[in-house]
Amino acid sequence: MSAPPTKAPSKAPMTARRDYDRRKKRRAAPKTGKPVWRQPALLGIVVLLLGCGGGAGWWAWHEGWLVEAQKRFDAIGHSIIAAVTPFKLADVTVEGRDYVEKEAILAALDVKPGDSLLGVDLQAARQRLEAIDWVASATVERRLPDTLYVTLKERRAVAIWQNANEYTLIDRDGRTVRASRMPPGAESLLLLGGPGAPEHVGELLLLLAYEPDVARQLRSAVWVGQRRWNLVLSNGVEIWLPEEDAVAALKQLAKLDSQYKLLGREFGVVDLRLPDKLYLRKRSGDQLQGPV
Repeated sequence: MSAPPTKAPSKAPMTARRDYDRRKKRRAAPKTGKPVWRQPALLGIVVLLLGCGGGAGWWAWHEGWLVEAQKRFDAIGHSIIAAVTPFKLADVTVEGRDYVEKEAILAALDVKPGDSLLGVDLQAARQRLEAIDWVASATVERRLPDTLYVTLKERRAVAIWQNANEYTLIDRDGRTVRASRMPPGAESLLLLGGPGAPEHVGELLLLLAYEPDVARQLRSAVWVGQRRWNLVLSNGVEIWLPEEDAVAALKQLAKLDSQYKLLGREFGVVDLRLPDKLYLRKRSGDQLQGPV
C-alpha cells in the first residue's frame, strides 16, 4: 500500500502576517501632506474672507448700523419679555409719604399698570425718587407677583425762610425744601429772615439747645449782616446776639432774666452785642443801660 500524499502547508497565515506588517508600517510612517491651513490656496481664501468680514464689520460700526441694530434687538427683546412674563405691575405701594405728591412719585418711577415688573430698573427709579426735594432717601423693591414697593424717608422742615415775598421751607441741614403744599404744623415752625439764613440754621439750632427756655419762647430769628442773629420772642422782645461767643451771651442773659425778669418786662430790645455791657431799650424807644 502506498502512503497517502502529504498535504502541502497552507500559505494563508503568512500572507495575513505580511498584510498586517504593511499596514503597521503605513501607520507609523510620517505624513508628508501639508495641513489644510498651510496650503497656500486655502490660506489665501481664509485671509480674503477675514479681510472682507473685518472691513464690513468696521464699516457697519462706523456707520452706526450695528448700534441701531442692537437697540432694535433690545427693544424687541423687552417687548417679548413683557408679553410673556407673568409678573405684570398692578399696584404701587408707598410707605413713609407725608408731603411728597403721588404724581411726583409715579413720575419718578416712570411705570404704568401692565408693565413688566421684572423690567423695572430699581436703581434708576431710586435715584429719580431721591431727586425730589422732600425725599432724603428711598428704596424700591419688587413684591411678586404684581407690586412695586417704595419706602421713603422724607426731610423734615425745621423753619420757614422769608425771602422778600417768598416763603421756603428749610431742613436742619440748611437745604431749601420746595413743596406744592405746606406741611401740617408749618404755622408753628420757626420763621427765619435775612440773606443767608438757611445756611446757618444748624448753628442757630445748636445755640438754642444750650438755652431751652429761650428756645421755647422763640418766634423768629433774623440773620444780620451775614455774621450774627437777632432773636424775636413770642412776646415781641428782641435779643441782639453778638457775632462771637453767642452761647456765653445767652447764658448770661438767662442768669440776668432769672434775677430781674428782663424778658417779661417792658423792654423791647436786649442788646448783647458787646461782651462787657448789656443795653436795654424800652418799647417806647428810650434806651437804658442795665446790669452788666
